[in-house]
Amino acid sequence: MPFSPNEQGIKAPHFVFYVRDILVEKYGEKYVEQGGLKVKTTLDLELQDEAQKIVTEEIAKLSDLKVGNGASVVMDAKNGQILSMVGSKNYFAQDYDGQVNVTMSLRQPGSALKPFTYATGFKAGYTPATVIMDVPTEFPGGAGQPPYKPVNYDGKYRGPQQVRFDLGNSLNVPAVKMTALVGVKNMLRTAYDAGVKSLEPTDDNLRRFGLAVTLGGGEVKLLDLTSGYATLANGGRYSEPVAILEVKDRSGKILDEVKDKKPKEVIDDEVAFLVSHILSDNNARS
Repeated sequence: MPFSPNEQGIKAPHFVFYVRDILVEKYGEKYVEQGGLKVKTTLDLELQDEAQKIVTEEIAKLSDLKVGNGASVVMDAKNGQILSMVGSKNYFAQDYDGQVNVTMSLRQPGSALKPFTYATGFKAGYTPATVIMDVPTEFPGGAGQPPYKPVNYDGKYRGPQQVRFDLGNSLNVPAVKMTALVGVKNMLRTAYDAGVKSLEPTDDNLRRFGLAVTLGGGEVKLLDLTSGYATLANGGRYSEPVAILEVKDRSGKILDEVKDKKPKEVIDDEVAFLVSHILSDNNARS
């Protein structure tokens, strides 16, 4: 007689196994499996169910574009608590790797890194009113490499544009120019400090990514990216992602308890405000 896999019936399975991995790393496999631990997590199950529904529905709408999977993370920007983690459109699906947690998988983020590029620019003294020329531009490609010629998503160029509209319209050429002005290492440092820990500003990464990193040329985890955006939303204050609030053993003794930690200021609040203001400005996208 075939047995049903253990995972059947588990609610929020990607989150559950994410938490389990954290516990195993801290307490060991045997104790987690047999120790009778009672774990209190940050998950909002109602929000989780709604997020899972939205991911599944949105992926279905994109079937004609050959999009087969998706993921989502919801985080409390004030304290880094993970409220929802949807790792795929269906954990139990047999026709693709539904059990792979895409929120923890390295993927190219496209233009989602541009806010950190412009945050670095604002730290260096540029402003939303700074004008950058959106025109065809070649950048040196490095030793033995061809020149780098970024193009905008629609193939058009708009001439002189203020940074507010460069970011609001997600224009590629100005973003690459801003990266060249502030330096790839500084841009990566801003993103890393904000929470995008999968893009460490090492010499190897600098050589591997180059200016294209601002357009998504480097791979990141969705959880890290969400953490980075939470930092911007929280006035430049970073909180490490939190999934576990309390762990008790079988006798009720508290083994671990999350205390309210003061977020670390990694970006000036003025800089974070400017980036957030542009991203929320409908006029900047017009």
